[in-house]
Amino acid sequence: MIELNQVLFGPAGYPADARGNVERVFQILVEAGMTSLEYAAVHGLRTNEEKATLIGHLAQKNNISMSLHAAYYISIASKNPQIRENSRQRLIKALRFAPLMGVKRIVFHPGTHGGLSSEDAHITIRDSLRSIWEEAGHLGGGALLAPEIAGKISMFGSVEQIIRLCQEVEGCIPTIDWAHLYARSQGEINDKESYLKIISQFEKQLGDLFLDNMHFHISAITFTEKGEASHKPFGGEWGPDLYPLMEIVHEVGYKPTFICESPNPLQGALYAKYLLEELEKV
Repeated sequence: MIELNQVLFGPAGYPADARGNVERVFQILVEAGMTSLEYAAVHGLRTNEEKATLIGHLAQKNNISMSLHAAYYISIASKNPQIRENSRQRLIKALRFAPLMGVKRIVFHPGTHGGLSSEDAHITIRDSLRSIWEEAGHLGGGALLAPEIAGKISMFGSVEQIIRLCQEVEGCIPTIDWAHLYARSQGEINDKESYLKIISQFEKQLGDLFLDNMHFHISAITFTEKGEASHKPFGGEWGPDLYPLMEIVHEVGYKPTFICESPNPLQGALYAKYLLEELEKV
């Protein structure tokens, strides 16, 4: 199985050309030189155990590192107790399925503040994640929960909020979505200095937990004063600029997994891989 101590690249979701054929998915990834795949369970984890086991087998056979993006509609601090419990159960199911699929990272958005203050939302989300880990962490086969930076400013998921969750909840690592950070910062996090500042903040406060489990989402994006508007392909007039981030990874020797979430995620992952390979030639 592929090791996580190297820079990995892959798309979010199956390549479009695979048309849902899971064997073809991994064939395309190998042919493209990809080393990672984020399984998109964004509308719920609807696969069965037999299909999940096949995915895990194919991932191992083809040396593809697996992560999973849990449902978009998770909202752990929701005002509705049923939504809170459903959110818990979705993450528990993801942990249960992780060993079958070879998944090591379960990416998710904590959701809204649920009408709570930032502190009360943190406590609610923290305690729920602790209960999830206590109940099902041992079922995950080494998989970690990976709360993600939110693109909408009103959502729970600032840098500080994600770091604090990872400090206070066993089994949690951060997912840094650089497009979301670009949108959330209104375009400010877009050069080498600002990228380094964010990475240093995670490294300083989380140490090896961050350094050994660097999981990055990348894409171009448009934004409004509320934050994220829509993901876009690389190469247009949209930010953020990916090149300075690749310079940092190359110069410092970080070993992140890059998952592309642009409208053509395989093409975007290939672009990111190309940038790093060009830097390595210098």
